[in-house]
Order: sequence, then structure tokens, then C-alpha cells
Amino acid sequence: MRKFLNIGYWIVLLFYSYLLIETVFFARDARRSVNFIPFDMIAAHGFTLNVWGNILMFIPLGLYVAHFMKQFKFWSALGIVMGTSFAIEVLQYVFKRGATDIDDLLLNAIGGFIGILIHLLFRALLKSKEHVHMAISTLSLVVGIPIFLLAIILILSN
Repeated sequence: MRKFLNIGYWIVLLFYSYLLIETVFFARDARRSVNFIPFDMIAAHGFTLNVWGNILMFIPLGLYVAHFMKQFKFWSALGIVMGTSFAIEVLQYVFKRGATDIDDLLLNAIGGFIGILIHLLFRALLKSKEHVHMAISTLSLVVGIPIFLLAIILILSN
């Protein structure tokens, strides 16, 4: 069972990485825009799918970053999440792949923060690294398999 969970963990992690790259780079219009006004997009459009998508897409990143750290440090983990988000926004601008928006940075940071908190909750409840890894592997499969199946259905239907 442990080996199955470990293999599943890596498959879901690779699929998440692919899905994140596909979503932030390849599923975007060829346009370039910049918004440095915080909450401007949210004020204009409300809590749309874009807002929730930015948060939800970065929860796994926060969880995985915190889990991979040899010596967990909250601010370092959050800094890695925010740095990754910043790099994505810069690359979107450079390669003309969608809007570069300060709101995306803020929402991605919130998602990463939630992922880090989930990791901290597992650490507090389960104590050992092995049990934490098993819990994260199980969570990865429980969430990742339905998303993987949904992605396949969407690909086949298009």
C-alpha cells in the first residue's frame, strides 16, 4: 500500500506540474497587459472563476513546497510560493501569454499559504514524517485522480 501511495504521489505531482504550466502559459490568449493596482480586477469582476482558480491552483504548490523542505521554515516556504508566482507573472508578460496582474500574485500567495497550513496541520496531528508523507500522498490521490479524469474528459470532448 505504501508503494502504491508513493507512486500515486509522484504521478499526481507530475500531473499537477503539467496542469499548472498548461494553465498559466498555454491556455492563455496571446496578449500582454499589466495591472499593478491591488484588488482592481477583483473589484471590477468580483469573485469569479479566475479568482478561485488562482487560489486553488496554488494550494498544492504550498503543500508540496512545505513537504519537500528538508528543514521546514514557514517564511521560506511562503517565499518560494510567492517567488514562483512572481516568476510566472513575469514570464507571462515576457512571452505575451495573458495578463500580468498583482491580484494574481496576492491570490496565488493565499493559495500557497493555505497549502502550507494544510502541511502544518498534518505535521501537528501526525507527528512523524512518514505519516505526514502518507497523508499527503493520500490527499494527492483523493484530489488528483478526479481532476485527472476531468481533464481527460475535457480533452476528449474538445
